[in-house]
This record gives sequence, structure tokens and C-alpha cells, in this order.
Amino acid sequence: MSKKIGVFLSRMQPLHKGHMGMIDKALSENDKVIILIGSTNKKGTIRNPLGIELRREILQEALEEKYTKEELEKIYIKNLPDWSTETDYDSFLEWGRYLYYNITAIAEQKTFSMYFSDDREIIENWFEDEEIRKRIDLKIFERASMFEAVSSTKIRNAFLNGDREYIKKSVPEAVERRFDLIKSIIDKVYEAPKEDYNME
Repeated sequence: MSKKIGVFLSRMQPLHKGHMGMIDKALSENDKVIILIGSTNKKGTIRNPLGIELRREILQEALEEKYTKEELEKIYIKNLPDWSTETDYDSFLEWGRYLYYNITAIAEQKTFSMYFSDDREIIENWFEDEEIRKRIDLKIFERASMFEAVSSTKIRNAFLNGDREYIKKSVPEAVERRFDLIKSIIDKVYEAPKEDYNME
């Protein structure tokens, strides 16, 4: 018998309260929640400054501080490297298949709900393959309605500018406690010569 499985994919660069809200929603509606940390093979770039070890450590800490033992038993954290050097906006169909088959291997079933808080067209293009699309229940939320439209880009800029007030209201304590560490990583990326920037 298949379970109700919710999947949430994010790069978490860094983790913020919008991400935690999506996890809340998935936990309330499913027997099992798979959190995929994306772009795990990338770090040290403007879009992906933080390495996977730090991102995973922060996520685990934030989850343990927020949820009960019973809720934590429903959560599975998995790494997902990018399938190529392309961005999410290129080769939608290939990316969608790569994502779907990775998820089904982890879930051990073909059907699941996918939680998403970005442009609807993006995820619909990922899963435009009819056979795959009919197996996925898309749960799409408007980012503008979530925690004052918080985004990792805005948070990275706040770290760069030393805006502790914005950081405090936008991220879990597990991120805020690492303010100096994360700021130093982001500062280093922006101090690199422009030809070293990966603007993906």
C-alpha cells in the first residue's frame, strides 16, 4: 500500500523561515516527508556560497529544535547534486526526469506530492512528460505570501550588508547563530575576482 509522501526541494542557501513553512505544510499532510537539498555538488559561488556539509548541519539542527521526535521520524533528508552544469531553466524535460527518478528511488513508490514556492510554470515544465506528471500532485504556493516574500537571495544580501535585523526575522536560530561564519563565506565569494564568479 502506498504512503502519502511529500517532497520539498531547495538549495537552502541559506535555510530560511519560508523553507520551514513549506516543511510544516508537508508534515501536516503526509506520512513521510523527503527534503531534498539541491545543488549539493556546488559551493563558493554567488548563488551557491555554502557547502553541503554546512547546509545539512543547519537544516538538521533547525528541524531538531522545531519538531517532536515523532515528527522527526517522518522526515528524510537527502542530497541531490545538479544533473549537469546547466541551470534549472535549461533542458526542463531532462531535469524533470532526473528529479522524478531520484525521488521515486528514495520514496520507493511512483506517486508523491511536490511542494514548491516559485513560478508555477517552472515546475510544470519540469514535469511536462504526461506519464510522469499524472503521478505527481503539485502543491504550489506563492512566495509573495510567505514570510514577507523572504528569499535566500535577499538573505545573502543581508549577510553581505551586515543586516542582522533582517537575518533575525527571516531565518531559524540555527542560521542566525552562525551569522559570523556565513557572512565570512559570502564576503569571500564577493571578494573573488569577477571572472571567478559563477552567476548560475
